[in-house]
Amino acid sequence: MHSDNLFADDELLFSGEEAEESRSRQAEPWRVLIVDDEPDVHSMTRMVLGDFEFEARPLDFTSAHSGEESIEILKGNPDYAVVLLDVVMETNTAGLDVARRIRNELNNQFIRIILRTGQPGFAPEHTVITELDINDYWQKAELTSRRLTTSMTTALRSYRDLHKIELNRESLAQMAKSVAHQIRNRTMTINGFAGLASRKLGPDSEVSEYLETIAHETARLEEIVKSVSSFASIDHCDHCSSEISDVAEKSIELCREYAKELGRDVFFDIALTEQTIDARPDLLTKVIVELLSNAVFFADEQQPRVKISARVDGDFCMLVVADNGDCVAESDLPYIFDPFYTTRPEAVGMGLSIVNRITSGYNWSVDVSCSDEGGAVFSVAIPL
Repeated sequence: MHSDNLFADDELLFSGEEAEESRSRQAEPWRVLIVDDEPDVHSMTRMVLGDFEFEARPLDFTSAHSGEESIEILKGNPDYAVVLLDVVMETNTAGLDVARRIRNELNNQFIRIILRTGQPGFAPEHTVITELDINDYWQKAELTSRRLTTSMTTALRSYRDLHKIELNRESLAQMAKSVAHQIRNRTMTINGFAGLASRKLGPDSEVSEYLETIAHETARLEEIVKSVSSFASIDHCDHCSSEISDVAEKSIELCREYAKELGRDVFFDIALTEQTIDARPDLLTKVIVELLSNAVFFADEQQPRVKISARVDGDFCMLVVADNGDCVAESDLPYIFDPFYTTRPEAVGMGLSIVNRITSGYNWSVDVSCSDEGGAVFSVAIPL
C-alpha cells in the first residue's frame, strides 16, 4: 500500500516535469546574436545567460566572429531581438560600422544593440548611444553577470514594446483602409444621386445650388479618403535601388501638370546628380511629388519658381526642394508634419505627413528652413 502511494507520487512528479518541458518547448525563444572575435566571450555569454528567461521565453544564441559575418546573418534573418556587439574586431570600429549598417543599410529599427568593448577609447559612450540608437553600452571589465542579465531584460522589454507598437500601427492602417473604402462607396453613391437629380431638375431649379454644394463636398471628401488611403498604404519601406535623378525627373513632370491645373506658370530650377539610393521608387516618388506640390502651391504668385536639387555630400545624398514664396511660419513649424494640419482651407493636410512617414521608415532626416529669398526649404538627408 505504501509502495503504491510512492509510485503514484513519482508518477505525478514526472507528469509535472513533462508539462513544464512541454510549455518550455512551446515558448518561442528570443533570438540573440553574439558578435565578438574572442571565442571565450561567446562561451562566457552562453554560460551566464544559459538559464535566462524573459516572459517565460528562453534565449536562442547565434554566434558571429566578425562584423561582416554578423551582417550576412542579419540579412538572412532580421528577426533577432538583441545583438551583443563587440566594438573592436577586424577593425577598431567594426562594431560601430555594424551598428550603422543595421540601422541605415538593413533598416532594422527593432533589434536592440548592446555594445561591449574592451577598448572604450574607440567608442565614446554619449556619441554612440545617441547617434546609433544603442540600447546599452558596457566596458567588458565592468560587465558583471547581474549587469548583463539586467541589460538583456531591458533590451528584450524594449524590443517587445517596439513590436507591439508596430502591430498596433499595422492594425490602425488596415482599419483606415477599410474605413476609407466604405466612405468612398458612400460618396460615390451620394455624388451619383446628386448628379442625377441635377440633370432631372435642370440648371434653373431652386435646389441646383444645393446640389452643386453636395457635389463639391463629396469631391472634397473623396480627396480626403484618397490621401488617407495613400498614407495607410505605406506598409514597409523595403530595400530597393532607385536612381534619384530618374525618379525626380518623372516627379517633376507630374508637378508640371499640377501647376497647370492651378493655372500657374512655374519655373523649375533643376540640378540633379545621378546617384543610386536605397528606396522603393514609388515611395521616393511620393516624397518628391509631395514636396514639389507643396512648393508649387506656396511659390510666389507673380513669378513662381521652384528649385529641386540632389547632390552627394559626404555619406549622404541631399535632396533639397525650395520655393520663392513665404517661409513656414514659426508657429506652424511644430505641426507641419501632423496629419490633417494645413493652413490652406481647401487642402487635406496629409502631404507632409506622407513625407514624414516615408522618411522615418527609411531613417532619413528632414530639415525645414528659410531661403535667402524668404521661401521654404525642405532638405532630406538620405544615407548612402
